[in-house]
Amino acid sequence: MEDLKWTASAPAKVAWAAMPFAPGLYKCYLTGDMPKNVNWPAELTPLKRGDLIYVGKATNLRSRAKHHGVQTSKSTFRRSLAAILGLQAQWHGRSAHPRLTDTDEEVLSAWMVKNIGMSFCLVSESEPLADLEDAMRTELCPPLNRDGRTPEQLHVSAAAATAHSNALRDKG
Repeated sequence: MEDLKWTASAPAKVAWAAMPFAPGLYKCYLTGDMPKNVNWPAELTPLKRGDLIYVGKATNLRSRAKHHGVQTSKSTFRRSLAAILGLQAQWHGRSAHPRLTDTDEEVLSAWMVKNIGMSFCLVSESEPLADLEDAMRTELCPPLNRDGRTPEQLHVSAAAATAHSNALRDKG
């Protein structure tokens, strides 16, 4: 893992645009402040500027970047952020995951552009991408990865499960 070559951290939108159509890993950092009304208990380690908050893998970084920038139903990271930010989700069609209301999708996207930075590294197709991601998640324990290893991860998982069960049902 030490020999991975990471890009410099850049604002999310800039990093997404720079990601190639290739396999790799990515890290998400908090570059701004969390809102004052965020669902984050005082007894947990505070989320502060500069913190690594999520690690992910992608067989196609550019394709994965589109998921983080567009629709919550396709991104665990977005669903986790939405849950702790208290944004309202609703079910649409036959999706396995609810997505945010259109208004809250826009709010989350704008918040991410302003407050999330990313870096990524390319991984050759011969390297075990899932193993590298698992090793990073185990070593770094980012709070928005729902691995259940830390109180912060357990809280994010519980908040996301509550948001999922409270999602509004689409009447259309």
